[in-house]
Amino acid sequence: MNVIENLDKVTTHLLTLLDGPLPAEENRDAFLEEIDKVLQIRDSLLQRLAPPFSEVEMELGKKVALASQQVTPKLEVFHKQLKQEWGQIQQSKKTAKAYGQAFSSPTADGMYYDKRN
Repeated sequence: MNVIENLDKVTTHLLTLLDGPLPAEENRDAFLEEIDKVLQIRDSLLQRLAPPFSEVEMELGKKVALASQQVTPKLEVFHKQLKQEWGQIQQSKKTAKAYGQAFSSPTADGMYYDKRN
Protein backbone atom coordinates (compact mmCIF):
# COMPACT_ATOMS: atom_id res chain seq x y z
CA MET A 1 0.00 0.00 0.00
CA ASN A 2 1.48 3.35 -0.97
CA VAL A 3 1.64 6.58 0.98
CA ILE A 4 -1.37 8.23 -0.67
CA GLU A 5 -3.63 5.26 0.08
CA ASN A 6 -2.51 5.29 3.71
CA LEU A 7 -3.03 9.04 3.85
CA ASP A 8 -6.56 8.61 2.49
CA LYS A 9 -7.40 6.00 5.15
CA VAL A 10 -5.94 8.08 7.98
CA THR A 11 -7.71 11.25 6.83
CA THR A 12 -11.02 9.39 6.53
CA HIS A 13 -10.56 7.97 10.04
CA LEU A 14 -9.79 11.44 11.37
CA LEU A 15 -12.93 12.86 9.78
CA THR A 16 -15.07 10.11 11.30
CA LEU A 17 -13.61 10.95 14.72
CA LEU A 18 -14.29 14.66 14.23
CA ASP A 19 -17.82 14.20 12.88
CA GLY A 20 -19.23 13.17 16.24
CA PRO A 21 -19.76 15.38 19.25
CA LEU A 22 -17.14 15.94 21.90
CA PRO A 23 -17.40 12.95 24.26
CA ALA A 24 -18.26 13.17 27.94
CA GLU A 25 -15.50 14.01 30.37
CA GLU A 26 -14.89 10.34 31.29
CA ASN A 27 -13.98 9.40 27.70
CA ARG A 28 -12.46 12.69 26.61
CA ASP A 29 -8.81 11.89 27.39
CA ALA A 30 -8.86 8.72 25.29
CA PHE A 31 -10.64 10.57 22.49
CA LEU A 32 -8.09 13.41 22.46
CA GLU A 33 -5.20 10.93 22.56
CA GLU A 34 -6.68 9.10 19.58
CA ILE A 35 -7.00 12.35 17.62
CA ASP A 36 -3.41 13.29 18.51
CA LYS A 37 -2.14 9.88 17.41
CA VAL A 38 -4.01 10.07 14.09
CA LEU A 39 -2.72 13.61 13.47
CA GLN A 40 0.87 12.49 14.10
CA ILE A 41 0.49 9.56 11.70
CA ARG A 42 -1.06 11.85 9.13
CA ASP A 43 1.78 14.36 9.52
CA SER A 44 4.42 11.66 8.99
CA LEU A 45 2.60 10.45 5.88
CA LEU A 46 2.41 13.98 4.49
CA GLN A 47 6.16 14.37 4.96
CA ARG A 48 6.82 11.10 3.09
CA LEU A 49 4.66 12.18 0.16
CA ALA A 50 6.83 12.76 -2.92
CA PRO A 51 6.25 12.90 -6.70
CA PRO A 52 6.03 11.47 -9.34
CA PHE A 53 2.40 10.43 -9.03
CA SER A 54 0.40 8.12 -11.25
CA GLU A 55 -3.02 9.08 -12.59
CA VAL A 56 -4.75 7.01 -9.88
CA GLU A 57 -2.62 8.62 -7.19
CA MET A 58 -3.51 12.09 -8.53
CA GLU A 59 -7.24 11.35 -8.23
CA LEU A 60 -6.80 9.95 -4.73
CA GLY A 61 -4.71 13.01 -3.86
CA LYS A 62 -7.55 15.31 -4.92
CA LYS A 63 -9.91 13.35 -2.67
CA VAL A 64 -7.47 13.64 0.25
CA ALA A 65 -7.04 17.38 -0.38
CA LEU A 66 -10.81 17.94 -0.24
CA ALA A 67 -11.07 15.92 2.95
CA SER A 68 -8.13 17.81 4.47
CA GLN A 69 -9.96 21.10 3.97
CA GLN A 70 -12.70 19.78 6.28
CA VAL A 71 -10.29 18.74 9.04
CA THR A 72 -9.08 22.18 10.14
CA PRO A 73 -12.52 23.77 10.76
CA LYS A 74 -13.67 20.72 12.71
CA LEU A 75 -10.54 20.78 14.86
CA GLU A 76 -11.11 24.48 15.50
CA VAL A 77 -14.67 23.77 16.68
CA PHE A 78 -13.39 21.15 19.16
CA HIS A 79 -10.67 23.53 20.33
CA LYS A 80 -13.22 26.28 20.90
CA GLN A 81 -15.48 23.93 22.89
CA LEU A 82 -12.60 22.73 25.06
CA LYS A 83 -11.42 26.31 25.66
CA GLN A 84 -14.93 27.36 26.68
CA GLU A 85 -15.27 24.44 29.10
CA TRP A 86 -11.85 25.22 30.56
CA GLY A 87 -12.94 28.82 31.17
CA GLN A 88 -16.08 27.61 32.94
CA ILE A 89 -14.03 25.32 35.16
CA GLN A 90 -11.65 28.15 36.06
CA GLN A 91 -14.57 30.44 36.86
CA SER A 92 -16.22 27.85 39.10
CA LYS A 93 -12.91 27.33 40.94
CA LYS A 94 -12.60 31.07 41.45
CA THR A 95 -16.16 31.31 42.76
CA ALA A 96 -15.69 28.37 45.13
CA LYS A 97 -12.47 29.89 46.44
CA ALA A 98 -14.17 33.25 47.02
CA TYR A 99 -16.94 31.60 49.06
CA GLY A 100 -14.42 29.57 51.05
CA GLN A 101 -12.34 32.59 52.00
CA ALA A 102 -15.24 34.95 52.68
CA PHE A 103 -15.58 33.98 56.33
CA SER A 104 -11.99 33.03 57.11
CA SER A 105 -10.93 36.15 58.98
CA PRO A 106 -12.89 37.69 61.85
CA THR A 107 -13.59 41.39 61.91
CA ALA A 108 -13.00 43.77 64.81
CA ASP A 109 -16.61 43.84 65.95
CA GLY A 110 -17.24 40.10 65.48
CA MET A 111 -19.29 40.45 62.29
CA TYR A 112 -18.35 38.81 59.02
CA TYR A 113 -18.50 40.64 55.73
CA ASP A 114 -18.93 39.00 52.36
CA LYS A 115 -15.78 39.97 50.40
CA ARG A 116 -16.72 38.34 47.13
CA ASN A 117 -16.17 40.30 43.95
